[in-house]
Amino acid sequence: MFDFLNREHRLTFEEMRSDLKPYHRNNEEFLSVLFIMAGHKELQLKISPYFSESGEFHSVEMFDEQDFSRGMMVMAKLAVHLFNNNVTVEPLDLMSLDDELFTLAMNAIKLRRNGISNSYNVKGGQSYI
Repeated sequence: MFDFLNREHRLTFEEMRSDLKPYHRNNEEFLSVLFIMAGHKELQLKISPYFSESGEFHSVEMFDEQDFSRGMMVMAKLAVHLFNNNVTVEPLDLMSLDDELFTLAMNAIKLRRNGISNSYNVKGGQSYI
């Protein structure tokens, strides 16, 4: 099971998920990218133009065209890695993240590993269905 950062994160994720084609709505690769984007506005703004619901992630163009700070770069690389393994993210890179981004990263990994169920946790112990 994975946890959302807060209620806003969950709502943004659900809204983005509902925009996916039905056959992608339970796809762990797609959902892990949405989870990362929904957790941070800057990531959503910089990643979403390169991520299509048809299954394409134009990561080379994204990294060429977007200016990422160190933490945002680690998270963008993680999104690509969880989607199609086209870039590598080192454990030490993840450990360099601030607490909020580290929590976001670890939960994105959990989502990618375990998939999604009908109930979700939000930090603080609240569950939503």
